[in-house]
Amino acid sequence: MQLIEVSRTVMKEVLDLQEGEEVLIITNPGEVLGISLSLFHAAKELRAKPTVMIQEVKETLDYAERSVLGALNSEPDVVISISEKKFGKDPYGLNIGYIGRDNKKYSHLFEKLLWGDKRIRAFWSPGIDVYMYLRAVPIDYARLRVEASVLAQILDRGEEVHITSEKGTDLWINIKGRKALKDDGDFRKPGRGGNIPAGEVFISPTLRKSEGIIVFDGTLGLGGKSILPEKPVRVEVEEGFVRRIKGGKDAEKLENAIRDAEKRALEMGKEEFARNSWNLGELGIGLNPKAIMSGKLLEDEKLRNTVHIAIGANYDNDAPALNHFDCLIMNPTVEVDGERIMEKGRFLIF
Repeated sequence: MQLIEVSRTVMKEVLDLQEGEEVLIITNPGEVLGISLSLFHAAKELRAKPTVMIQEVKETLDYAERSVLGALNSEPDVVISISEKKFGKDPYGLNIGYIGRDNKKYSHLFEKLLWGDKRIRAFWSPGIDVYMYLRAVPIDYARLRVEASVLAQILDRGEEVHITSEKGTDLWINIKGRKALKDDGDFRKPGRGGNIPAGEVFISPTLRKSEGIIVFDGTLGLGGKSILPEKPVRVEVEEGFVRRIKGGKDAEKLENAIRDAEKRALEMGKEEFARNSWNLGELGIGLNPKAIMSGKLLEDEKLRNTVHIAIGANYDNDAPALNHFDCLIMNPTVEVDGERIMEKGRFLIF
């Protein structure tokens, strides 16, 4: 398929773009610009009003350009981030914060408009490349949405998830009172958004109630870059926080990335952010049928035979942090309140 063909699918099936709607596309120079321009042209074909803004590549702790945040503040109907690494943080949000219409506090204008106010719909693709876009984006979205709904319902009624693996993972995650979120490519109404490529269900662990051992043997996301560890990385979790990380040089890279986020938060006077640098922020389960192990977290976390755990901020906005590092467990066995939903990476529920 050509880029324009995939972008037409995105505009029609994922976003349901309508004539006259405003579309803001934030991107960087390089390969991602070609994807962004194909989305621009697909939007034009549907008689929408797209705008492309190009900023320098942003690392995980960098700020977005003021002009980009200003454009975001205009509240376009659709916001798309096609970035080589990250969108960029919001200095006002980090230092003061935004209050959404839901009366929750947000550290980024984008999150406030999307989740707090439900004024925009959006998707974001940090680290995407052309090969990934052509392969993992044109999928059966109707089927993905059904599977995501089934999995989300199981997590919504669950209280505790037990994850094990042959490499040594033995982790108990409390999810009582939490609500699962679906990255199912259904971003057709305001307040909805997620990744492209899509394909996961994820949930924020209950604060300070997860315990056990994680052995990451898949991709490690270190904020704007990903690595495939040469040897498994062992992480010990106590009361919902990472306490120890072992496993050689790649374990050191993960620990150093967390410490960098912690240090930056302390320099800003954000003690809560610093403490939550070590928080278990997410449990995610991959569902994309065309995702392959590419070494890029955006795609790898969508693999159907994986789960991923994020260290840092969560999606319920009660554990803010500067980092959110997703890391993969390959071929896990997963039980929710004793019901086995995945065995050695194979789904048992559909």
